[in-house]
Amino acid sequence: MKIHLDSILNVPVSDPDDSRRRRLLNILMFGAVIAAVAGLAAIILDSFTTQSFTNSERQLVIAGLVLTTLGVVAIYYVNRRVSGQWAALLYLLLLTFIFTFSDQPQQLANGRSLFVYTIPIAVSSLILFPLASFIFAALSSIIIVALASSVSIPPNPIAIIGFFMLALVSWLSARSLDQALRELRTINLDLDQAVTERTQALAESLKRERIEAGRNQAILNSIADGVVVFDRKWNAILANPALKSMLDLPIELIVNKNFRELIEHPRLSPRSRGLLYAMMEHDTQPPSFRIEWGRKTLSISAAQVYDNSKESNTNLGTVTVFRDFTREAEVEKLKSTFVAIVSHELRTPLNAILGYAEMFKESVYGPMNEKQINMSERIMKNTQRLLGLINDLLDQAQMEAGKLTVQMAPLKPAELLENIHGVMDQSVHEKGLRLTSEIEDNLPEILNGDAARLQQILVNLVNNGVKFTDHGTVHVRLFCPHTGRWGIEVSDTGHGIPESELPYIFDTFRQVDGAATRAHGGFGLGLSIVKQLVNLMNGEIKVKSKVDRGSTFTITLPLVTQEADMEKWRNL
Repeated sequence: MKIHLDSILNVPVSDPDDSRRRRLLNILMFGAVIAAVAGLAAIILDSFTTQSFTNSERQLVIAGLVLTTLGVVAIYYVNRRVSGQWAALLYLLLLTFIFTFSDQPQQLANGRSLFVYTIPIAVSSLILFPLASFIFAALSSIIIVALASSVSIPPNPIAIIGFFMLALVSWLSARSLDQALRELRTINLDLDQAVTERTQALAESLKRERIEAGRNQAILNSIADGVVVFDRKWNAILANPALKSMLDLPIELIVNKNFRELIEHPRLSPRSRGLLYAMMEHDTQPPSFRIEWGRKTLSISAAQVYDNSKESNTNLGTVTVFRDFTREAEVEKLKSTFVAIVSHELRTPLNAILGYAEMFKESVYGPMNEKQINMSERIMKNTQRLLGLINDLLDQAQMEAGKLTVQMAPLKPAELLENIHGVMDQSVHEKGLRLTSEIEDNLPEILNGDAARLQQILVNLVNNGVKFTDHGTVHVRLFCPHTGRWGIEVSDTGHGIPESELPYIFDTFRQVDGAATRAHGGFGLGLSIVKQLVNLMNGEIKVKSKVDRGSTFTITLPLVTQEADMEKWRNL
């Protein structure tokens, strides 16, 4: 219904002002036709009921209503097909003509029907043009003057002034309306332009996002490692095909699932399950670690993603990378087993050689000359060196296998220094060096720790200092740097370590390149074992060194003095 009505009232023209005026004119004419039809119905009904009109009056009214309807239809045709202004002018003239003959002249000139002339004045500014109100004010004034003259009564000057006042108000209103509509159209055009530009920019942005998303997906699909992206609540939002193959799970059981569901999978070992839960609970980026997934060993690395905007630096989620480490783990296990077996098999004959050399030195099998004694001492010294290297290899194999543990027990720091002097004094004296030691007063007399491993750390560090010091002193200091920690410091006046080598001196089988290193040999395990033992004790080790001025190794460990501290240490 509304569509049909709009098609009748609207006139398809390009000028929006002309279209508005033509539509308004059609609405007025539509109302006039309805009024005429209603009038005809009322006249016909009156002829059968009260008969308020005479036959001549009734015929006159019917003729007027019919002519009005025909005139409106003709004007409607002109409005749609010819010109809106001509149609509006004809409609206003038709109204004026009808009003002029709608009552007695004296009533139209200065009576009850005088007001009807205000209608064309007010309407003309809306459907013709703003100044048209003055034209029809003048026309209405001329008509009432003529009507007054025809019945010999004076014209009504107040009515004429009122007509022109109404024309002024109508003109101002229509003019303001036209101006407001023009400004509104300008604003609409600007808004349309802005919307078009914004839509185009958004479309380009979405296109770039789609291209970027496609590129990222292609990169993910080409990565051999399994990659899964979690949101802040550890819900998987993205995973690549490699992860599906690695875990041997459908992608539906990974994406859009919480990480806890994956952790509770029966293929995961209890120890691995605990490591993954620990990764979820830590706020900081966790280090790489390994898990057992069925028969596979997987290496996991995780990196948290942050919103780096100035307004907020919130955690957006976590990117986790799974790498199949099964083959490497098997090789490491075989290597550790090989080292352990070979070291054990080597240590047995070496101990026999060392025992026989000591027996020769002590003349168990008869007197020996000085040359034979020196040869026995050289055999003993080199055998002890080989045994030390084998012990280091065994310790390294145990550490890599995760089998090396710390046995906490009460110990006296003073005994650590006594033992290190007992082990190292002869070597230091033979090289013409001095081994000094001190214990600061703030260190407790009794601590809890693994005396054997602490002794191993001291022997490795002091032996390292003696090997690379040609003259001067190797100094050992036990101290308390602050509450809750105690420290071991070993310093020497030896060759020192180049600054470029400092980041690598604790690496396994890594040695500083130089003539002194090649002269003393070794596998490069001593400092690596020290570092791993310190980590096992929840401590840390630092080194300061300058070439030709010596090195200082500083170890800090948790201060464990009683049972409460022991429990705290176990939870570190």
